[in-house]
Amino acid sequence: MAEPLLQTCALTKSFGAIHAVQNVTIDFMPGEIHAIIGPNGAGKTTLINLLSGDLEPTAGEIMFRGVDITRSPVDRVSQMGIGRSYQKTNLFTDFTCLENCWLGAQSRLSSSFRFFRNALDYDEVRERAFRALELCGLTHRRHVAAGTISHGEQRQLEIGMMLATEPGLLLLDEPLAGMGTNEAAEIIKLLKMLSKDHTLILIEHDMDAVFAIADVLTVIVNGRVLETGTPHEIHNSATVREAYLGAPEEAI
Repeated sequence: MAEPLLQTCALTKSFGAIHAVQNVTIDFMPGEIHAIIGPNGAGKTTLINLLSGDLEPTAGEIMFRGVDITRSPVDRVSQMGIGRSYQKTNLFTDFTCLENCWLGAQSRLSSSFRFFRNALDYDEVRERAFRALELCGLTHRRHVAAGTISHGEQRQLEIGMMLATEPGLLLLDEPLAGMGTNEAAEIIKLLKMLSKDHTLILIEHDMDAVFAIADVLTVIVNGRVLETGTPHEIHNSATVREAYLGAPEEAI
């Protein structure tokens, strides 16, 4: 049986008297799309921030590929193969799409202190940048400034920048936020394609999308894991429905 790619054990994050994440233990298996769902303020983004190294836990452990990364900084977590996107798109808007991916790829160089070498001379960086653009579907936009492309394309580009670092695990915080139907459909298609070679952990409020693409769902309420299961199990869970104050199944 496959070992978890990422594990949390009794993971806890407190801000004074506020316990945003409480004793969260989850196994994230390789090759799965694992969605974290729950009401606003449930602690979902705090959990992702802990997994990515943006926050340090108050207690508990995080293991990635059998290595303890509980208190590893963001750059160390990224170097180990965990990519992260944020709720608010994070791009260099004056740079072209290619240049944005190039920066992601260049971050993987063993040293950044080669000040007198032309960045264009790094064949491996160029290959990674172009491969990332192709994967996120923006090769045709490579010379266009990131600030001028559509919101949906900017989301694609942010995923491309993440892919340029060649991660094995992708942490995606509301990748469909603010999108229309057509743009959301493109991102869903992209995520399904990426899941063939990557493990995905995502937070998303579009439940139709979540139940369409997720292999496993974990429901978090008040910082605690309420239930983990398949889309079918979660959709039909009386416990989950009750936690959403009696909302109908289709609203879960």
